[in-house]
Amino acid sequence: MIYRMMLILAVVLTGFSNLTFAASNNSAATQLSQLLEHNRNLKGAFHQETYDGSGKQVQESDGVFILAKPNRFLWNSIAPYPQRIISNGKTVMIWDVDLQQATKKPLSGEVGRSPAALLGMPAAKILPNYKVTKLDTNRFRLEPKNQDDNMFKQLTLSFKDGKISDMSILDGLGQTTIIHFKDVEFHTGEPAKTFSLAVPDDVDVIQEGQ
Repeated sequence: MIYRMMLILAVVLTGFSNLTFAASNNSAATQLSQLLEHNRNLKGAFHQETYDGSGKQVQESDGVFILAKPNRFLWNSIAPYPQRIISNGKTVMIWDVDLQQATKKPLSGEVGRSPAALLGMPAAKILPNYKVTKLDTNRFRLEPKNQDDNMFKQLTLSFKDGKISDMSILDGLGQTTIIHFKDVEFHTGEPAKTFSLAVPDDVDVIQEGQ
């Protein structure tokens, strides 16, 4: 579960590109796209909580992140279990530090059906597959049109002062994950080494989807 949720969140703010999609008749989608385009290069911290269908908390974690277009990210969960999710734009690596194990796979497949893909790939390719509703000035709800082929049922994004502030994911099992972002800052770019997939020699690396 930790792996799956972190995978969902990994590219969550890498933003839309190619924003000239046919959504002129959907002002909510257009406004959301503009906000996300403004949030494509970010870094900061996060606090994540997951609740089951009865409202009982089943998971909690804290960490930091760095996001850079196109589709590059470092999502570092620090506590309680250290885990790093890194993408160089083409390949994503999930590194369980304590287990000394890392898995590398193309930035597609399962990721392509997640909120990560929704927020990390071109809007022209992704957004038409979702119903976008503006809940209030700074809050948007997204629901996949095809519920059978998605990892989530509903995604809510909130912004404050033009920056992402909160995200809520309702998955197919009835669990809700809430992420609070803090100390969020824009940046003008990060060096390629920030998103390097290199790991120490004693880490067991598993290749998938090659």
